[in-house]
Amino acid sequence: MKFKPVVSAATLLAAAIFVSGCASIVDGTKQNVKIDSNPKGAEIYITVMDDGAIVSQTKAGVTPATVALPRKDGVLVLKKEGYRDTTVTPEKRMNGWVWGDIALLSLLSTSIDTSTGAAKEIDPNEFLVEMKPVTK
Repeated sequence: MKFKPVVSAATLLAAAIFVSGCASIVDGTKQNVKIDSNPKGAEIYITVMDDGAIVSQTKAGVTPATVALPRKDGVLVLKKEGYRDTTVTPEKRMNGWVWGDIALLSLLSTSIDTSTGAAKEIDPNEFLVEMKPVTK
């Protein structure tokens, strides 16, 4: 006697819903980024930008540190007295989990991952920032 696997439309629909937003579920909307500076001891601010305007700015620590940076629109600003404020805008590439969205032909999954920023991956995820002294 042979068993034939039967996959119903309901099973496929449930599977598609379960993996909706694949990258959002697996990797989340933030990514840990290592940041160091020369000189050390610079304050790190996570800055969320929208169309070039600052939406929010939160102190995240002092270099060297690892911070959770929003994948979608996060940049880092380093501040240290006697030095110019330095902005680090990380390069981003497509998160590999988005291929799961594409394989499922799921518009919902792709929309979720794109809107939350999970479709992006910060690369590289380590930065050494050379800060320039303020000249008078």
